[in-house]
Amino acid sequence: MITRKILIVEDEPSVAIAFEHVLGKSLEYNYLVEIMTSGEEALEAAKKSGPYDVILLDYFLPGMNGADFLKAFRTVDQQTVVIVISGGQDYKVVHDVFKLGADEFFSKEELSNPYVLEKAILVGLEKREYQTEITRREIARQRMDAITTVVRTVHHELNNPLAIMTLAASKLISTPNMPEGKLRQHLLEIREAVDRMSEILKRLPHIREESYNEELRGLKLYAIPNQPKTPKEGQ
Repeated sequence: MITRKILIVEDEPSVAIAFEHVLGKSLEYNYLVEIMTSGEEALEAAKKSGPYDVILLDYFLPGMNGADFLKAFRTVDQQTVVIVISGGQDYKVVHDVFKLGADEFFSKEELSNPYVLEKAILVGLEKREYQTEITRREIARQRMDAITTVVRTVHHELNNPLAIMTLAASKLISTPNMPEGKLRQHLLEIREAVDRMSEILKRLPHIREESYNEELRGLKLYAIPNQPKTPKEGQ
C-alpha cells in the first residue's frame, strides 16, 4: 500500500481527530498524519519536515489564517495538494484561496462524510500527478526540439563548406590545364572549408546544457558552445 504524508492544520481538536480517524480506515493509502493547530506551526513544519503530499487547511485559524498560510507556503512549495476547509461557504473566502493556490475547498459539513474527505484527497493527488506528467512531457518535448535544432544547425554548418569543397573539386577535375593562380585559389577554398568543418566537429563533443525556460523551473536545453573547451594547464 502506498504511503501518503498528510498535514492537518486545524485548531479544533475534535475536527482534526475525526479527519485522522477517517484517514486511518483508508483502503487506498497508508496515511501518515500530523496535526498542527496554527498556521505558523504548520509553515515551520512544512519547511523542516516536509514535503507533504496533502495539507488539510482550516481557513479560520488563530493568528495566521488560511489565506496568509497559502500566500507564504506557495512561495516555497507548488507541488503539495492543499485542501482548504471552513465552517461555511463564503464566496470571497473561496475566491481568495483558489487565487492563492488552493487545490480544493470544502465546508466542514461536507467533509463530515468520510467518503467526501477521502475522495477529495484522491482527486487532489490525481490532479497533481496529471499536472506533473503534463509538465514532464512538455520538458521532454522541448528537450527534443532543442536537440533537433542542434542537429539541424550542425547539418547547415557542415553542408555549406561541403558544398564549397564539392564545387572547387569539380572545377579542378573539369579544367585540365588550369592556370596556377586559379588552381591555388580552389585549393585554398578547399582548405578553408576543411578548417571550418574541423572547427565545428571539435565543438560537438563539448555540447552543453544551458538554462532556457524559467517558467518550467530549471529546464535545461542543449546548445553547442561557441568555442571548444581547451585543456587547463597542467592537465
